[in-house]
Amino acid sequence: MESIKDRVAVIGMGCTKFGERWDTGTEDLLVESCYEAFEDAGVEPKDIQAAWFASQNQGTGQILAHAIKLEYIPITRIENACATGTDAMRNACYSVAAGIYDMVLVAGVEKLKDSGVGYLGGGNPSKGIEEAYRLYNNMSAMSGRGFGGTGITPGVPPPAQFALAANRYFHRYGLTYEEGKKMLSMIDVKNHHNGSLNPKAHFQREISLEQAMNAPMQAYPLGLFDCCGVSDGSAAAIVTTPEIAKTYKDDYILLKGMGLGVGGQ
Repeated sequence: MESIKDRVAVIGMGCTKFGERWDTGTEDLLVESCYEAFEDAGVEPKDIQAAWFASQNQGTGQILAHAIKLEYIPITRIENACATGTDAMRNACYSVAAGIYDMVLVAGVEKLKDSGVGYLGGGNPSKGIEEAYRLYNNMSAMSGRGFGGTGITPGVPPPAQFALAANRYFHRYGLTYEEGKKMLSMIDVKNHHNGSLNPKAHFQREISLEQAMNAPMQAYPLGLFDCCGVSDGSAAAIVTTPEIAKTYKDDYILLKGMGLGVGGQ
């Protein structure tokens, strides 16, 4: 099996401000991030040969096509829970490395604040939380595997799922609650520090280790700062070959490697 190392280059990136974007629609967010990426790369929409659209809470790739007027090119919509953005980027990069396309777009967007139900909203603001649970439970019954055939327990939100994983990790590696909680809290402190340096981040205030460890419990052992905020935003990247990248700019990024793993129980 050949390596993807140095066979793919990123020549442009764009990102919106993340947070409560009540005055901005899904297509507005895509326009904001994609055109920033186009400007950064020095390309235009007409230069894009294919696109990958990452979204858990939106519909087909037609949303991206309509927003930035990508006409008559293949657009693939990717949804893979928390790995949605990574998976879209992975597929786009492999298409370039395989020589199928010379230049592609990867764009992700979520508009969660308007749904009223966060992660389980299903992209339809008119449906309440009870309706979302009903739909997922019906899919689970038909699939026989839980949560629409994904193997996830119906109606269990992500914080509870990751809480189960954290408890299992503590048990397997012999960590006390205090040891495990401190380890998780150090990640929280690091993430909030990084957010404080980024004017586009949703949360831009640093926290202390003590604050993280003593934050209100959400799903044992995960506290408030262990859980993601519900946010609106979009990001985009222009991916091409290293040979083409050299003709556009000097400060392109070469991909050294990427991976995705899925395991059964």
